[in-house]
Amino acid sequence: MSKEIPAHHLPVAHPPKRLWQKVCSIIAKGSFGIAAIGVVATLIYGSDVEADIKAAMGATTFFCFAVGVVCQAMGGTSIPSLKPAPDKLDE
Repeated sequence: MSKEIPAHHLPVAHPPKRLWQKVCSIIAKGSFGIAAIGVVATLIYGSDVEADIKAAMGATTFFCFAVGVVCQAMGGTSIPSLKPAPDKLDE
C-alpha cells in the first residue's frame, strides 16, 4: 500500500471569510433564534388566537427560518476574491 495521500484527500486552502460573510452568519443565527421563538409562541398561543393571526405567526416563523438558511449558506460558502490582479489593471 502506498504512503502517498490520494489527491481527493489533500487539504483545500479556503480564502478567509470576508466581513459580509461573518455578518450573514450572525444574521442566520439570529433568524434561527427568532424562528424558534416563533414556533414556541405559535404552540403556546395557537389555540387562543384566530386562524388568520395563527397563519401570520406561522408565515413569520417560516420567513425567519428561510432567511436563516440563505444567510447560513452565504456565510459558509468559500467565495474567491473577484478583484482583478493589480498587474492586469493597466491592460
